[in-house]
Amino acid sequence: MKRINYLIQKTLIFLNIILFGLGSFLCFIVAVIDMQDRLLIGGVLLLLLTFANQKIIYYIFKNND
Repeated sequence: MKRINYLIQKTLIFLNIILFGLGSFLCFIVAVIDMQDRLLIGGVLLLLLTFANQKIIYYIFKNND
């Protein structure tokens, strides 16, 4: 059971970083290239969402260790 929880936790962490982290990075790149402030704000919000999701994942699986 611990092995399954560990695999689920690592999968969620990986997906979180890939989806939201890469999305925020791409928003920053497009914001700089196209000079669009709304994409810069969107990138910051996606980055904050990445950190929040990481904390949520940590606290969900903290009790199962």
